[in-house]
Amino acid sequence: MRTFDPKEHPVPFVHRLLLSGVAPRPIALVSSMDEEGHVNLSPFSFFNAFGANPPVIVVSPAYRGIDGTPKHSFENIQATKDFTVSAVSHAMVEQISLASSDYERGVDEYVKAGFTKIPSRIVAPPGVAESPFVMECRLLHHHDTGGLPGSGNLMIAEVLMFHVKDSAFDGERIDPRRLDLVARMGYNWYCRANGHALFELPKPRHAGIGFDVLPSFIRESDVLTGSQLARLASVQELPDADTILERWKEDVAAIDTAEPHPDDFEIERRMGNAHHALLALLAEWKTGSLDTATVTRRLQHCAAVALKQGDVTFAWECALMSLPQRLAELPRG
Repeated sequence: MRTFDPKEHPVPFVHRLLLSGVAPRPIALVSSMDEEGHVNLSPFSFFNAFGANPPVIVVSPAYRGIDGTPKHSFENIQATKDFTVSAVSHAMVEQISLASSDYERGVDEYVKAGFTKIPSRIVAPPGVAESPFVMECRLLHHHDTGGLPGSGNLMIAEVLMFHVKDSAFDGERIDPRRLDLVARMGYNWYCRANGHALFELPKPRHAGIGFDVLPSFIRESDVLTGSQLARLASVQELPDADTILERWKEDVAAIDTAEPHPDDFEIERRMGNAHHALLALLAEWKTGSLDTATVTRRLQHCAAVALKQGDVTFAWECALMSLPQRLAELPRG
């Protein structure tokens, strides 16, 4: 692993390093107005939400890295306290890139980037009609992190009003697939929060046993990944290995008459059939053609397939039976 001390590198290098590693970052398309009523629109990826009571977001328009001058958005928010934040969908990404151009003060980026203004209810700056999610915000606090080129300005603001398009909802919930948001990565990279990039992971409903309770032969497996071990460690109690062993003894004894009767472990594993892979494995075990080390690894592979299928119970069976001493008790020959 490479190590970098930010004090030993120029600011542009540190900037690229930070933006590459702290990613993906949501994009705030910030609309603000100066005291004369001129509208500014600019995207910022130093942005996130912090708390819901009251709802608080933070946007950081950093000082320009070249000369340390402040961004127009920062000056406007400092002067008027009010702004809007519009979320950026994939359909908007080319336009927000155009809006990020360093236009002269007084130039309307809505016009330049082809966006449509929608009036706010509380604050003066408008929102972006093309966005599926718009927040009206008022500045609570400003924290300057250094006042130097590339330094951030934490604009801590309360959300006074939310506006969400009906098309973003699936029933009473906002569906991320309907939002189709984009996020910022390092350099010129973006990512899209849709399709295969989205996955669901329910929050734990109980306190799991944890990694420290996993048997060492499972915890130290070179087959199971950290994520897979976490799934095993999420159960409320350790399954009873003796009960599983007794049932498996019966299953192995009757393996010759089992239906279906798969005959190739690797094919079944590749196809994601954990139960069929196990049947093929046990049939080979019973003939005495496999050594214990091979069966141990294959059982852990079965556990991995079962976890991918969402069958934690069966995964635990395979993992617990991968202990050589337990395998030795299964009938062979």
